[in-house]
Amino acid sequence: MNRDENWLMARKNRYHGLQPLRNALHAVGDPHMAMPFVHVCGTNGKGSTSFFLMNILMANGLKCGLFTSPHLVTHRDRMRIGETIIPREDFTRLLEQTGDLIEKHDLGMFEADVLIALLWFREMKCDIAVIEAGLGGRLDNTNVIQDPLLSIITTVGLDHMNVLGERIQQIAFEKAGIIRNNGRVLVGNVDHCAKAVVFRHAWRKHAQCIQAMPYRDLGENLFAFDHDVYRVQGALYQKQNASLALQGAKLLGVDIHGDATHIALGKAKWAGRFEKVAENPDIYLDGAHNPEGVAALCRTLDTLDNPCVVFGALRDKPGRAMAQMLADHCAELIVTGFEAERADVPMDLMVKGARLVPDCLEAVRVASQRHRCVVACGSLYLVSELRYRLMGETN
Repeated sequence: MNRDENWLMARKNRYHGLQPLRNALHAVGDPHMAMPFVHVCGTNGKGSTSFFLMNILMANGLKCGLFTSPHLVTHRDRMRIGETIIPREDFTRLLEQTGDLIEKHDLGMFEADVLIALLWFREMKCDIAVIEAGLGGRLDNTNVIQDPLLSIITTVGLDHMNVLGERIQQIAFEKAGIIRNNGRVLVGNVDHCAKAVVFRHAWRKHAQCIQAMPYRDLGENLFAFDHDVYRVQGALYQKQNASLALQGAKLLGVDIHGDATHIALGKAKWAGRFEKVAENPDIYLDGAHNPEGVAALCRTLDTLDNPCVVFGALRDKPGRAMAQMLADHCAELIVTGFEAERADVPMDLMVKGARLVPDCLEAVRVASQRHRCVVACGSLYLVSELRYRLMGETN
């Protein structure tokens, strides 16, 4: 049997709890106990916060693994150490090594990803690893991690409600499931209802619950945090994610005021998060895929010069509502489609005044002919496809 990325990606999530993955991990020597971890979950911002934190830790002398999802170009970019994603030969070798276990315990794709990432981090002798939860927290496969040095909850919003619950308190309960007995949890920008659930859960676990410190926006790419001024690339919302990563690093004992931290944070560019992929006209790609994320992106759209937005969404999202939010903050909205099983029909995203261009690359081309600034956003599947097609043509 040819076990490759396609074989792995075809394996569906089994929703059978954490024990099968725990059993598989135990069979390969419990790599999730071989190093300290930071566990990050949240509705939005968890990928960016994790990425910034990894860069800060690496700059301060720690070899840091990073596990995130979904991927943007290759399945392997879910697993990285610094700027280096897991090499194809290592991924293929570890997949072949664990293939029988994956089948024996009927592991889905995401479970197998966690297994391979933890094995690779152990093999590479990482000092620490930052692990981003995929969905929720309590029952997410990354929650096999035991006693992380720090848990981080970035935001709590109404997303994946068919799985996590329809009320903000239910979703907050799922996110709080990463909190461990006598552990520490850093809580980001969450409303009072979600915060009450998280703090109560921490109290029951005898865990230290730490509220994120505020930052001050200084315009452009600058922000003030903890009596210092930092620079970060990307959209305005990245200042919140960067400040949360800085506080997380400080809780881990890192000097966040040193030159190494400033340089690392200023250079950090997280692909697919308000990523500039072309100039004249300027083209940005952003993975805002739910109402909270779109609202955050709209604040950046207001700072641009009459941008055109190209938008596509998955059908389990409030696509038309998000399209209207974007239409209110741009010069022109173009709705489009992309290759994904759960992609919404572009016509169903149409709002008054919007233009329909079914192919996402053609939509960007049309926008580029009419506007000096184009922001393509929505599902990360859309961002992934556009990034591949655009970068493939320009590089």
